[in-house]
Amino acid sequence: MIQKKIRKHLSIFRTRLNQKKELERISRYNNTTLNAIVASLSKVKSADFTDEDHQAFQNCENYRTELLRDETLISYEIFGSDKTAMIKDICKNAASGKKWCAFLYLLSKKTNPSDILEIGTNLGISGCYVLESIKKDNMARFITMEGLPQLCKIAGKQFSSIASPSTYDIREGLFDVTFPQLLKQDIFFDLLFIDGNHTKDATIAYFKSLKDKIKPPAIFVFDDINWSPEMKVAWELIKNDSSVNFTIDLYKQGIVIIDEHESEKNVQFALNLAY
Repeated sequence: MIQKKIRKHLSIFRTRLNQKKELERISRYNNTTLNAIVASLSKVKSADFTDEDHQAFQNCENYRTELLRDETLISYEIFGSDKTAMIKDICKNAASGKKWCAFLYLLSKKTNPSDILEIGTNLGISGCYVLESIKKDNMARFITMEGLPQLCKIAGKQFSSIASPSTYDIREGLFDVTFPQLLKQDIFFDLLFIDGNHTKDATIAYFKSLKDKIKPPAIFVFDDINWSPEMKVAWELIKNDSSVNFTIDLYKQGIVIIDEHESEKNVQFALNLAY
């Protein structure tokens, strides 16, 4: 565990040292989507937010605070497990942090996606940030998937306080069932947040399947790319996939751009957002 933390800090430290050079290298490509990602990261790092942004963040963080006090037990029976966990512990251990949620919010605002997909609703904190970013856009739609019924109900209640039910769709059920159903629908996404099953095979399967369900330029955000050795392997395979134009390694998250109008392939960058 200690060695893992040391490796993490060394990796992030090296990335921070090279940040200026990486930003200069990115600027040479003049890709609109790539620039939008960098601008979103920059705003989060400098806390350059509008009053509207601050209010949206406060609404979401108030919800997080409520969850961190909630001792309701959640059952994992649907996965064939007798495990239970309190909401406050799920929130503490599994929900995306504030900076990462703010990044997702700004990324959505800057790229104006029409269809957003999230695999892994959890308690809906990141989903709340997404809904805050699109709630004034009558054309945008957010689909999120979650296996645990109790979490779907909790997230759905909070989502309804932010946006119209026509704006979002919570797909409840095991991914083995709900994901194939999603792929059969005539929906094509331009922003995708993959934070569900953190295994190599599942992550690669999501990516390969969803490549045929995007509207380029499309952005994939993969969470926890350094969570385990097999997630590291999955990230390496994704970065070098023949369909990928640009990737940004943020250590915790990996960003992928697929843009059919871009001739460059497999151009890789590493930037820092937060530890």
